[in-house]
Amino acid sequence: MLCGTCGHALTVRYRGNGGLYPVYLCSGQRRDAKATRDCMSLRCDLLDTAIAAKVLQALKSAELELALATLQELEMRDQAVFRQWQMRLEGAEYEAALAERRYEEVDPSQRLVAETLERRWNEALLSLQELKKQYADFEQKKARVATPEQKAKVLALAENLPRLWNAPTTEARDRKRMLRLLIKDITVEKQRGEYHAVMHIRWQGGACNDVRVDLPRPRAEAIRYPGPIITRVRDLSRTLTDQQIVAQLNRLGELSATGRRHTIHTIKWIRWKYRIVAPTLKRPEEMTVKEVAKRFGVLTGVVYYWAKRGIIASRRLSGGSPLWITIDDVKTKELRDLVSRSRKMQKQPNV
Repeated sequence: MLCGTCGHALTVRYRGNGGLYPVYLCSGQRRDAKATRDCMSLRCDLLDTAIAAKVLQALKSAELELALATLQELEMRDQAVFRQWQMRLEGAEYEAALAERRYEEVDPSQRLVAETLERRWNEALLSLQELKKQYADFEQKKARVATPEQKAKVLALAENLPRLWNAPTTEARDRKRMLRLLIKDITVEKQRGEYHAVMHIRWQGGACNDVRVDLPRPRAEAIRYPGPIITRVRDLSRTLTDQQIVAQLNRLGELSATGRRHTIHTIKWIRWKYRIVAPTLKRPEEMTVKEVAKRFGVLTGVVYYWAKRGIIASRRLSGGSPLWITIDDVKTKELRDLVSRSRKMQKQPNV
């Protein structure tokens, strides 16, 4: 396991109350005084589970059959190249034998001709020797031929490995040994501020795969409301009260960030958190309690008394909503006369 930031190997540390869970930690840059914080710290179980799943997926029957088919194709290619090498070697041996025969048949008295034929024979032998050396290198690099018995064992591995991997008797060190047979190294990459990590797996055969692992979010992030819910509350707040918004969201089956049904408290928190203005549902001809009290020079308690007794027309959307009052000209004259005749209703100046 390598760090994608600094390239150092990840180490295992134990964190939590009493060392409850292991984490992969890289403090290479902080140790070298190049940074003030660790490169990354990731829970081991999340990465280990993803790696194990990727390995078991790679060793499924279909994947192994594909690998064997590829191996068979490589064997056929090797056989074709082998035949070409045999033809080249046979040609080089024939040229060397022909040069030797020509040299032996020349008259020794013709020294110039003999020297030329001897030089050609020597060149043919050197060429044959170099070709044999190249063929020996090819023999070492060519793919090995798998027997039918070996292929059957490889296909049986797809059924036996998952059972062996998940067996309670299999120790962690045995799983590590199996992984080392398949995986060369894993580079872990994690950007700050992101809640996922990417593991770049490099297999022993040279192939590479990327595995994305989602990381747990902080509690504040985990219970944050998604954008669609906030947009919906913002749109509904233009025409509906909080109580009506709660009823509509619960009717649609929408749940709060903690997985419960919406309440007045959740809607008010969303409006406060995201600065959603409460709906303005007051009609143009309506007045508030303070506006009525100011117009007639009385206390607000008098206005509530009038509304309770039905002296003035008022309405309230819900129990906690403000009181909105409608007063026409006739009612205005009647209330002024009522206030002028009663000293109790008149607002007393501050002493």
